[in-house]
Amino acid sequence: MNDSAVVVFTARGFDRLLSDGGSGSWVLSEKRASRCKYVVCVQNRDPADNHNDDWGSVSASHKNAFFIGKISDVVVSPEWDGSRPTRWLIKVSEYAKVAYPNMWDGARNPVAYSSLTDLGIDENDLNFNEMPDVDVKSPKIEQKEESYPDGISIQQAKILLSKKYEVSEESIEIIIRA
Repeated sequence: MNDSAVVVFTARGFDRLLSDGGSGSWVLSEKRASRCKYVVCVQNRDPADNHNDDWGSVSASHKNAFFIGKISDVVVSPEWDGSRPTRWLIKVSEYAKVAYPNMWDGARNPVAYSSLTDLGIDENDLNFNEMPDVDVKSPKIEQKEESYPDGISIQQAKILLSKKYEVSEESIEIIIRA
């Protein structure tokens, strides 16, 4: 059973998640998040993090999971301004409004990976509703060509490291353990 989940600690409330089509604007591994089945949104009401509730109309008690969505896609957030790192929107096809207290462990990173089972949530108890249709307009990401698509040789690595650290190539030793 795949009950993998991206767990996010968000200052956005229930209505904002519906109007956005999911949960964003996250710095996360797009590939890893795309492999997850669910997003679990846990409310962040800390004024230091959410600027006095003006980010997205908080709607649940602090540290309570209040929204579980079935992930349909992970796309560049419409709010992303083109700077690095890229920010992502976790799009949702269906959602369940829930109330699970104390679902945030205090981690500093607002994005974590888990499973519904590990969170103590039985997916059979969730009543899903269809998400409203939202037209998400993601900005385009300019794909930079990889400098070394096939990797680099040890000699190339020594040359690059010697330039970076301003030392001679001879003073660099590279050990590969396989």
